[in-house]
Amino acid sequence: MNLPRQILCWMNDRSFGGQGALAEWRERILYAVLATALILSPAALLPAAAVSFQEHLWVLVIVDGAIYGATLCLFLFRRIRYEIRSAAAVLLVYLVGLNVCTEVGLFSGGPAYLFTCAILAALLIGLRAAVLAVAMNAVTMAVVGYLTATHRLPHTHPFFPSLERALAAGASYVLLNAVSAISVAVLLRGLHQVTTRQTELTHELSREKDELIQTRHRLKAEIDERERSQKAMHQSEAQYRLLAESIDDVIFTLDMEMNYTYVSPAVEALQGWRPQELLGSNVSTTLPPESFRLAAETLQSQLSISEATGDFHRSVVLELELLCKDGTTVWSEITAGFLLGDDARPVAILGVIRNITERLKVQQEREALQEQLARSRKMEAVGLLAGGVAHDLNNVLSGIVSYPDLILLDMEADNPLRKPIGAIRESGQKAAAIVQDLLTLARRGVRTAEVLNLNTLVQEYLQSPEYKALLSFHPHAVLDTQLEATLPNMTGSSGHLKKTLMNLVSNAVEAQPGGGAITIATRSRYLDRPIKGYERLEKGDYIVLTVTDQGEGTSAEDLARIFEPFYTKKVMGRSGTGLGMAVVWGTVQDHHGYIDVQSTPGQGTQFSLYFPMSRLELQTGETSRSVDDYQGHGETVLVIDDAREQRKIAVSLLTRLNYRAETVASGEEAITYLKSHRVDLLVLDMIMDPGMDGLDTYRAVLSLWPDQKAVIASGFAETKRVKEALNLGAGPYVQKPYTIENIGLALKQALDDNRSA
Repeated sequence: MNLPRQILCWMNDRSFGGQGALAEWRERILYAVLATALILSPAALLPAAAVSFQEHLWVLVIVDGAIYGATLCLFLFRRIRYEIRSAAAVLLVYLVGLNVCTEVGLFSGGPAYLFTCAILAALLIGLRAAVLAVAMNAVTMAVVGYLTATHRLPHTHPFFPSLERALAAGASYVLLNAVSAISVAVLLRGLHQVTTRQTELTHELSREKDELIQTRHRLKAEIDERERSQKAMHQSEAQYRLLAESIDDVIFTLDMEMNYTYVSPAVEALQGWRPQELLGSNVSTTLPPESFRLAAETLQSQLSISEATGDFHRSVVLELELLCKDGTTVWSEITAGFLLGDDARPVAILGVIRNITERLKVQQEREALQEQLARSRKMEAVGLLAGGVAHDLNNVLSGIVSYPDLILLDMEADNPLRKPIGAIRESGQKAAAIVQDLLTLARRGVRTAEVLNLNTLVQEYLQSPEYKALLSFHPHAVLDTQLEATLPNMTGSSGHLKKTLMNLVSNAVEAQPGGGAITIATRSRYLDRPIKGYERLEKGDYIVLTVTDQGEGTSAEDLARIFEPFYTKKVMGRSGTGLGMAVVWGTVQDHHGYIDVQSTPGQGTQFSLYFPMSRLELQTGETSRSVDDYQGHGETVLVIDDAREQRKIAVSLLTRLNYRAETVASGEEAITYLKSHRVDLLVLDMIMDPGMDGLDTYRAVLSLWPDQKAVIASGFAETKRVKEALNLGAGPYVQKPYTIENIGLALKQALDDNRSA
């Protein structure tokens, strides 16, 4: 027999006998004690046997062997009653202690065995057994001590020099033994009481469970009764079901919790759901949140009115947006009323849905056409007015503006008429400016197109008398410029563009009556996606003029009309004529550009004007930096860009700069190319659609060539993904559109950084 394995199996066995948890755990403790004794006692018996043979202590050898055999029997014979096995185990421990004390003496392990005997009695049997065991230990210690003191036991040695000390030590031993054993017994009794209480609680929970089951049965009966009521209601609907399924409008019924109980087949054509898919679901699944809120509020309102008047024969008509199964929405007209039960109170809701999407679309188109017609007529009237009176009015204004200047030159400084005449001159100048705005709106279309640079126009405006006059009226305004140093050229009318810039700056200054920061910025950008307010956009390179203020901002309602002639929130004749933004809009349209306005009430406004870029040179004979400053030395550059025209431009520039240029149209093609080729540098477009963008491409390239350098190019401002690419080791960053100077300097810097690294 494999004894250790059997011991482990018995210790893990959950089939111990006994009544209750305490009896089960005492059984486990008994087996644990017996198993531990069988496993570990040889370690103590072998040295003891050696000593016994050496000193001829044959009784000790015989007793130890007998006790080990008895312990084995108690462990193996599990059918013996627990009470007998536990008492026998305690007795065996006592006999071991008694034998050791008599054969070896009190100065040995005998007292420890006796001490353990009392503890085991408390654990395995109880309080009475613990008290009895302590008493037996006290008597045994006294008898053995007496026999030792009188030298009646062989091979013993006195432990204490006097009887008094022996008595004191023995009393302390008995006291500790009593305290330990009785404490263990009391603890076990308390655990038994707790276990008993837990059993009582378990029975109580079982009773409550039975009550809950009965309650569930009652609830089920109530639900069954409700289902029978609903079935009766469905039967009453049979009289109009045929009619409901034969018309194009959707007929439906709801319970008072707004759950569908019937939907006619027409719902599939309207919203895409089959009627069976909607039965039992709430109307919130087929209505957007705002429409559902309106429907729920209307239901509660109708119920309240009907309760107050006693008249439940009411119907209501609502225009609500409906959700379709594919995620789209349709507009509908819903007529609904109550279905009444036997007590003349509402039990359900009956409604009819009619699709009015086309009707609303036609109505919106009609309103848009009417608004467009009104705007066209307004612009036509302005044009006719300007064209009809401009010539004569300018002749009149010449006298009003010019003659006051002549009069003021010959007038003394203290003359009381200087101020009135100055006011006449200023009024004439304002009138002339209004006429000029009217003419701008009337002729629409840039007639004089020239190659110009927007940075130059900004600088000229900042030196103009108009700007200085504006600052004199608003001394607390602070203007900052952020002009792209290598801004490309454009074609257009410098006069119209200066007027546009003047109107934007004037608008920004007057939006901050208490003073504030205003920023004029220029930059170049490649556009390939429509901006806000435009369904389509011509892809290409653009010059962007941005004017930003931190003023009062504009509401969404005013923003929709900001470019209409004579629409202004300012006081007419004091700070605006209502034509400034209309001139801006007209100028942008004439230059085939786009305009984007971002405004938040209380936070400011930003106007961004996009003008097509021109690669023509200025006729002023300006010289640029020498190409030799950033000339290449035959290095190989791979251009990765999904735009064919951009690749052609890059190749032309790189070839002119003495580089050997290769191109691919996507990140995937670049990876394929680089698996079999090495290049000195990448020119990597950040936005490529569809497929891998610049960041993903650069990550994949680094897995092939960890030291590969790249120049990041983008038609947009520096974004988070651009910064991530730069953090991976790419650099520098070049903003589209390309110029020979900006790309040349970027390539030179990247190659120099690579050599120095």
